[in-house]
Amino acid sequence: MSNYVLGTYWEHMVRCHGNRPIAMTTNHMFPICSLCNISVPPTRLSVLAGSNPGHNTPSAQVSVGSRQHRLTMELPLPDELIGSIVDHLDVPSLLRCMQVCKLFYSIISESAHLIYKIELFASHMEDNEYSSMETVNRLNLLREYNRKWNDLEWTSSGSIPMTNGCWELSGGILAQVIHRNTLSLVQLPCKLKDIPERRWSVPFDFRICDFTLDNSQDLVVLLELVGTFPPNVSCNIHLRTLSGEQHPRAAETQITYTSTSLHATLSFMIQICGNRVAVLFYDQLFFELDTLSTNPFLVWNWQTGQQELVICSHSRDYILRLHDRGSDLATIIRSDSGPALQILRASAQVDPILPLEETPCVCELQLPRVQGDVEWLLVRSEPTPTWKPPTGSGVPFYASRKDYIFSVSIRAIVDEMDGNAVLFIPLSTLLLEVERSHDVPRRNVPWDAWGPDRTRIISMQPSETWICYTYGMKFIQHVPWNNGYAAQVYDFNPYAARKHVKTTVDSLLPWKHLAEESKPAGWCEGFCSSEQEQVVTRLPGRVATIALAHSNNSQDAAMIGEDNIVIVQVAYLKL
Repeated sequence: MSNYVLGTYWEHMVRCHGNRPIAMTTNHMFPICSLCNISVPPTRLSVLAGSNPGHNTPSAQVSVGSRQHRLTMELPLPDELIGSIVDHLDVPSLLRCMQVCKLFYSIISESAHLIYKIELFASHMEDNEYSSMETVNRLNLLREYNRKWNDLEWTSSGSIPMTNGCWELSGGILAQVIHRNTLSLVQLPCKLKDIPERRWSVPFDFRICDFTLDNSQDLVVLLELVGTFPPNVSCNIHLRTLSGEQHPRAAETQITYTSTSLHATLSFMIQICGNRVAVLFYDQLFFELDTLSTNPFLVWNWQTGQQELVICSHSRDYILRLHDRGSDLATIIRSDSGPALQILRASAQVDPILPLEETPCVCELQLPRVQGDVEWLLVRSEPTPTWKPPTGSGVPFYASRKDYIFSVSIRAIVDEMDGNAVLFIPLSTLLLEVERSHDVPRRNVPWDAWGPDRTRIISMQPSETWICYTYGMKFIQHVPWNNGYAAQVYDFNPYAARKHVKTTVDSLLPWKHLAEESKPAGWCEGFCSSEQEQVVTRLPGRVATIALAHSNNSQDAAMIGEDNIVIVQVAYLKL
């Protein structure tokens, strides 16, 4: 058996079968796994993976005809080559490989590159391939970064004056509109990642109605309404860089949208995802009056200017989240059977203008019912699925995009009480349901079949100040605390929830386990399952509370980014 074949043979053993006994066959020079539905030649090799972890080398049992021989098989490969082979494994397989024998354990545990790969996975981070930092230094920095998050220890703090204009926190940049036509931006610092604080302003020659940004693409999308009274109102969607120049990858300086339904009091939700920009136009006034106004949701390719999709919904329908996995689109629907989360197929259509009910639907996930009147539903998740650190930033690692939480905020009136709750749904939960729906058109999934074990619902303090309360697997809210206020941080990274929590009374860690299961109390008791039973959710996580000595204003709110926690007050912003 050649060295290469031997390497791929052990790789297959660990990747596909973990520590289970594996029957391998040899066909000429190549081993074939009998569990993979391949014909078995007369000569058979049975490998017991991890059967004797005390040995320095893997053990094997060879059977030829009726005779059996026990032998120890030395791997004729240098340690460096074995390390290169196992580097192709994912982290769970790599961890199982460490249990096969002392040799594999030693090779992996002594490799800074492989340990860095494992700790990135556990930290829910991704490596920045463009960073010039040495692997050992990245590993040490990652450990220090995690320690400071686990201890909630800050390296710096500061204050930023705020106005009553539009705000946005994205990619570590806090931006706000001042004087109606100027964008004021602050790059929030992070000493560990060597990100300095930077402040600058960009004036424009039009009034900014709303905006969003993606610093990984050096892109700012700004909305301008032209005209006052319908039907003579249009919306200009300006595509600029963070320095205010025309974006070099945009074919046009702006995209213009015209509709007879546009008017000066519209509100907007904007999202950038790769080469797409999506805008939801909705009428807050008509929404509050519970009318059936039409809310158009449009998707453009901002680089070509081509309009790819228009979905028309009513004031009780909410288009929520665009992402790049198979061109799917998430939306929440108010329906007769109660709130539901729909996953729509949103690829470009031949006729792009569709009513919501005719948009191809992958599946519909029922949400808990509310024994009352739902006022609104809103979904947040950050960062966008295509976000990466800007080229040249040099940061060694950043939040993983492989999984993150959607926070579904629900405001309702139950027994004449107005309250808020938030439901946390990991992306992995949604993708699992999408995978299960490929062969079932418009699959409808009851709440009890998908939600209780893979989501978590909590009561939420109402806030009109800001909605950037989710980033990656973390969530933050501003809560009353000991005659003052505190920031309460939730973390749904499963590894951190198991390892880095307070386990004894005298532990100094600020994090605590979430209860194994939560049954919403108080206002949230108005939620019930499809069987009219109280909602119970069990998504694992941890929570920490940060007392805010300066905070005594109930109008405060909290925001969270990858490297920062931000407290918003009426007159200024506290870092």
